[in-house]
Amino acid sequence: MAENPASLRPTRGDVYLVLALAAASMVFAVLYNTTGYWPFKGPLWLICLMSALVTVPLIWRRCYPSQMAWVQTTIFVTAQVLEIMEPGVTQIIVFMGVYSVGAWQSNRTAAFVSRLLLCVGIFVYLLVSTVMQFNAIGDMTVLQFAAASAVSFLINIAFFGGAWLFGNRAWSQRKLLNELRFANAEVRTQEHQLTRQALDLERVRIARELHDGIAHHITGVGIHAAAARRSLEKNPDKARESLKTIESSTRETVDELRALVYTLRDTDEAVTDEHSTKGNPGLGDIPALIDASRRSGQRIDVHTIGQPRPLTPITEMSIYRVIQESLTNCRRYAGSHAEVDVRLRYGSAELEVEISDSRSPGALPEEPHHDPEPSDDNATDTRVAKQTGLGLGIVGMRERMSAMGGSLEAGPKSRGGWLVRAQIPYPRNVADPEAADSEPDPEAAGARTAPPTSTESTAKA
Repeated sequence: MAENPASLRPTRGDVYLVLALAAASMVFAVLYNTTGYWPFKGPLWLICLMSALVTVPLIWRRCYPSQMAWVQTTIFVTAQVLEIMEPGVTQIIVFMGVYSVGAWQSNRTAAFVSRLLLCVGIFVYLLVSTVMQFNAIGDMTVLQFAAASAVSFLINIAFFGGAWLFGNRAWSQRKLLNELRFANAEVRTQEHQLTRQALDLERVRIARELHDGIAHHITGVGIHAAAARRSLEKNPDKARESLKTIESSTRETVDELRALVYTLRDTDEAVTDEHSTKGNPGLGDIPALIDASRRSGQRIDVHTIGQPRPLTPITEMSIYRVIQESLTNCRRYAGSHAEVDVRLRYGSAELEVEISDSRSPGALPEEPHHDPEPSDDNATDTRVAKQTGLGLGIVGMRERMSAMGGSLEAGPKSRGGWLVRAQIPYPRNVADPEAADSEPDPEAAGARTAPPTSTESTAKA
C-alpha cells in the first residue's frame, strides 16, 4: 500500500497520546511508591523519568514503527530488570508500540519478523524472571508459584496477542480506506471527464441543430431576399410573394430558436414539455417542410414505398433533419428550381431515405467570383443559391445516422445530380425480420450503381 508522506508525520494526537500515557505512568509510579505495593530500587524522580522515556518514542510510531517498538522494549526490559519502572501503564505503552508496528509498517514481512522477535524477547525475559524468582518463592508452594507464573504468562499473551491482531486489523482498515479514497478520486475524475464530454456533445448537438434547422431557413431567406431585390421594380407581385416567404421563414426560425433556448435554459418539466414538440420535429412535419421548399421554387416529388411503421421521436427527428439538410443543399447547389425526388422506403428491418436532385454533371458548387446583373429572376436565384458551404451538413447527417446505428452515403450520381441515401434500422419492437422487403424502385436501383466516395461525400454542406 502506497503511503502518503504527509500521513506518516507525527500529529497533534500523537503528542497528546504521549503526554497522557506519560502522565498516567508517573501517577501510577507515585502511587506504587507511596503504598509500597511494588518495590522500587531507585528514587521516584528516576522512576518518573523512565516512564517518560518509554513513552516518548510513540511520537514516531507512524514513520518508524519497528525502530520505535524496539527502543520501547529495550527501555522497558532494562528498567524492569533494574526495578526502576512501574508495571501498570508501561505495559499499555509497550502494547501501543507492538500495535503500531502492525498498523503502520508498510513492509508486512518486516512487520511480522519485528513483532515476532519482540514477543520472543519479552517472553524470554519473563521466563528468565520466573526462574530467578523461583529461588525466592518464600511461603508459596510450587503449585501456587506455577499458577502465579501462568497468570503472568497469560496476561502477556493477551496483551501482545491483542496488539498483534488489532494492529493487523488497523492495517487492513487503512488499506481499505486508502482504496476507497483512490476509488473516490478516480470516480470524481471520471465524473469531471464525463461532464466535459457531455458538454462537448451538447455543444455539437446544438451546433448541429442550428446548422440543420436555422441554416435551412436562412438559406431560403437569402434566396428570396435576392429575388425580391431583383424583382422589386420589374415584377412587384413576385417581390411581394418573396417577402411573404421571407416573413414566414423568419417566423419559423424564431420559433426554432425559441424552442432551442427553452431547452437550454428551462429546467421545469412542464415548460420543457410544452416546447418539446417544436424543438423535435418528426415525420408529421415533413409535408410542411416540403411545402416551404416548393414555395422557394423547388419541384419536389415525394414517394413513400412500403407500409409506414411507428418510429421513436429521435428517429423521426433524425430523418427530418436529413431531408431538411438535403433540400437545403439541393437549393444551394442545384438551384432553387431543381427537380428533387424524396423517397421513403420502409423495408423489413430498416427505413431508407433517398433525396436526389437533377443537377447537371458539369455544374460546379463554387460561387462565381463576379456575378453581373442578370435580366432573368430565375438565373438570379440560381446564382445566389450556389454558395460555398462549411462542410458540416453531411458530417452532421452522418453523425446522426451513426448515433442511431444507421449509415449515410452522399455523392454525385452517374447521370448527373446528387444523391443522399440514409439507412436507419427500426427499433426492435418494430422490425420484422420475416417480412419481405418492398420492391426496389428502378430509378433508385440505377442510382445505387455509383456509390459515392469519401472525398465526394464531403464536397457539399
